[in-house]
Amino acid sequence: MGNYGESTLVRSLGFLAEKQAAIANNLANVDTTSFKRRLAVAQDTPSQFHSLLNEQLPTISYTEQSDFGRGITRETGNKLDVAVDGDAWLRVQNNQGASFYTRNGELQIGADGRLVNREGLAVLDQSGQTVQIGNGDDAPSDITISPNGSIQNPTTGQVLGTLAVVTLPRPDALIPVGKGLYTDPLNQSATQAGDSVQQGYLEGSNVDSLQELVQMITVERSFTATQKALTGLGRLQENLISNILR
Repeated sequence: MGNYGESTLVRSLGFLAEKQAAIANNLANVDTTSFKRRLAVAQDTPSQFHSLLNEQLPTISYTEQSDFGRGITRETGNKLDVAVDGDAWLRVQNNQGASFYTRNGELQIGADGRLVNREGLAVLDQSGQTVQIGNGDDAPSDITISPNGSIQNPTTGQVLGTLAVVTLPRPDALIPVGKGLYTDPLNQSATQAGDSVQQGYLEGSNVDSLQELVQMITVERSFTATQKALTGLGRLQENLISNILR
């Protein structure tokens, strides 16, 4: 039992250390556009260890999940900035053809006239094609983006494309890969959302710094308590051995 107890307490210390790292990462991204806080989750996992009473004892494993709660939107005045409402996502694509989902709507027009995100990834339209705004002298000086994602030249009335603003059956399956991008290992079928776009706005991080600091203090106290329990278990084993050898 002693070895199992020590193993469980050591696992707990590892979990708390990982949880503290997740909290620190959240705090570091409190001002990052559209950042979604990461939640540490302890899950029961089957153990092959059986006690002398033949009862299986649980262990825990560490996982992280994204909190997709919406951040506060702020007005930027930049007509190429968009915030998406609800659980909708924008779709972008890198030069290798890999697609990603993002809620970071800091858009710009690339040198080739394509609509790209801040990292230079091409923004996709509802048919999965890149959005071409214009090139050189053909590029409009002004564009409007309607709530349904339709992009229009207000001077000529020309529709330049419609943003892929989509919802997914299981957004919890998305995996963050950094820079506000998510991959979908399930390759889910996306559905075009309704009126979900706000032009001239950006969604902020959904991290509450005060809440994260409270969580950090709680984790520190739990870590200290677990260390004391581990030390106490070691002393208990030493006393038992000493009594047996008398």
